Amino acid sequence: MSTLKLVTLPIGNLSDITPRALETLKNERLFLAEDTRNLRKIFDLLGVDGSQKNVDSFHDHSKDKVDYYVTKMKSGHSYVLVSDAGSPVISDPAFPLVRACIDAGIEIETAPGVSAVTTALELSGLPPQPFTFYGFTPRDDSKKREFFTSLLSQSGTFIFFESPHRLMKTLKVLEQVLPDSDIAVARELTKKFETIYRFKAKDFESIEIKSVGEIVLLIHHEASAKSLKPKKLEALALDYLDKKQNKKNLSKLLAEILDENSKDIYQKLSRD
Repeated sequence: MSTLKLVTLPIGNLSDITPRALETLKNERLFLAEDTRNLRKIFDLLGVDGSQKNVDSFHDHSKDKVDYYVTKMKSGHSYVLVSDAGSPVISDPAFPLVRACIDAGIEIETAPGVSAVTTALELSGLPPQPFTFYGFTPRDDSKKREFFTSLLSQSGTFIFFESPHRLMKTLKVLEQVLPDSDIAVARELTKKFETIYRFKAKDFESIEIKSVGEIVLLIHHEASAKSLKPKKLEALALDYLDKKQNKKNLSKLLAEILDENSKDIYQKLSRD
């Protein structure tokens, strides 16, 4: 049966290659790679004989090749898809081909491994639940500001990839929009010069951050009571004022305002 096999490559330290991923690299012949030269280099470093392997290019601008490879797989060929590092699906080009293969009834397999997203989350010291991964931050400063402003009404840890050349501008915007949020910058994960910076957004200028290499940016924000569900608060307030002024409805309203459990508030009101 034809199959699309997704292989996660190490994000820096080649020792992180899994036995299953290494076995797939050794045994398969047809490969799709974000950068063919990079995959050939990895073959050499891992001791994989690449002389008989067919490696084609497949990257973010290869959407016009999706139908071609789906047709090849439907005719009986199996392909291995890799990105330069990490998962080929996370902020990398695999998703359109994966979706097309699923729609065509082609089996999908994965040899998972280290992800920069979860590795950065582990090292950040920020609350892991809930977390949301957004890919790269917007390039334009005004769009960055608009996007980060939208996070004011949310609570959680938000994870981004960032270019080292744009990192300081991004941190400046965060200082202005989310000054009290906790920030972690993970740099060169799993590599020799791996570094984790942890600080408040408003304090970033006092931190000497070396903005080179691969960067993962993490933001933890807790929404204030004023930013929580304004439409729901309005509905609860109207409900309370509409001749339903009882402790149960008052407890629900106060719970939304104070971000506390309505049952606990009801018990406090009942004791008074």
